[in-house]
Amino acid sequence: MKQEQPGPQRRQGQTGQPGIEVAHLVSGETISVRLLSARSERRAALAAGLSVLTLTALAAAVTALALSLGGRIVHGPGFFALWLAVGFAVATLAAVRASARARRYLVGADIDDDAFAPLARALVRRSRRGYELALAPGMKGVVEGGPVPLDVESFVRSQGGGASLAVPLAAGMRAELTMGATTFVVRARPEREWGALAPLPRGFWRPFARRALLPIELAAAVAFLRTVPLGAPLGEADMKSAIPADATPWEVEKLLRQEAQGQARMLHACFDPMPVACQRPGYVAIGLSLSRQGEIRSSWIARSTYGNECPVEACMSNVISTWFFEPLPESMRIVLPVQVLRTDKPLPLAAALGTTPRSAIRYGRP
Repeated sequence: MKQEQPGPQRRQGQTGQPGIEVAHLVSGETISVRLLSARSERRAALAAGLSVLTLTALAAAVTALALSLGGRIVHGPGFFALWLAVGFAVATLAAVRASARARRYLVGADIDDDAFAPLARALVRRSRRGYELALAPGMKGVVEGGPVPLDVESFVRSQGGGASLAVPLAAGMRAELTMGATTFVVRARPEREWGALAPLPRGFWRPFARRALLPIELAAAVAFLRTVPLGAPLGEADMKSAIPADATPWEVEKLLRQEAQGQARMLHACFDPMPVACQRPGYVAIGLSLSRQGEIRSSWIARSTYGNECPVEACMSNVISTWFFEPLPESMRIVLPVQVLRTDKPLPLAAALGTTPRSAIRYGRP
């Protein structure tokens, strides 16, 4: 059970939050020194977040290049939104983890620990109460800076022997702990006395980058699944007319009827301003003079089932002049019957007239 050390008292009220310097010594030789402070935590979080964000941007660029070389296309805004969301998510997660790691000094046999020791634990960590020194059975040494020096071995034995104890580290305190052939010297002093911070350890970002690889790989897979094959360039076969060059006049007329009927839905513009009585199905015979390239030289309304009460012929002629047709075996004049049907366009004044509600009117083949 974790217990609070009643001996040494805090001094943060007088000196402020201290920083912690931990020196790792083996046989009296200094192996490494690490500084723990709020400022170093912020710097570690920023470094980890930027590293992972850069890795995500690089993965997005590589994915885009691979899709381009593989003949795939993807919706641009969706692609960028996906990678932006993934980048900020993994960068934020890496920053939080780096900050949590930077507030602890870990000892043990793990490769990511700060120093080797026979006991695996967080030797120093920062909690809501400030920095604390963890004492446990098997440690020897002394803690100075309190009313009297504290013998670690005797203190742990007096507190129950098997308990893990947390000693608050106030500014000015110093602890020297020995575990086997390894010695740790821990000093607490205000950050303003440190000057420049020590550089981050080499490869500090690697553990956080490794954890970010899985969501980055998933993002690349999602980006690939949202792609479609790039359209092949138009060849000579694609440029050929849908109307065969050896088609008979009757076959040409049937194909032209299909093309005209498919474009008949554009006629709704002529019926929109008409009275409700004109909103009915009917037939229109469209006269066309077509060039060999399928261009409309002239057009006219040959006949119509809409009388003088529905003056739509002039409007129809304007709409029909914008139609287009496939190239023909030869230029020709033809009259094409077009069926006008209802679709999903709401009827005006339907509610006022009390007619049975219907969704709309459509012009063209259903």
